[in-house]
Amino acid sequence: MHLHITAVGSIDTSGISMLEEVKKNSDSRGLKLVLANPRSEVIKKLDKSKFIENIGEEWIYLTVAEAVAACNFMLHSCKPNPAAVEL
Repeated sequence: MHLHITAVGSIDTSGISMLEEVKKNSDSRGLKLVLANPRSEVIKKLDKSKFIENIGEEWIYLTVAEAVAACNFMLHSCKPNPAAVEL
């Protein structure tokens, strides 16, 4: 799941809680949460809250193009997660 967050100029604890819920929901469906184009203030607050540690800094990209390219690479180079496949 890709979130383009350019328009997010600042984030508070409510916003971080929402992102944590989105990540939890993504994880339960076998999806990765990818953030694209975060502003520096948002990055600082996400880092302070340990959200970056939780999501993994490898899933945060400076541009949408980088995020899409990375997701495409991972999609085509990794084996599917059988737990994510619903019958």
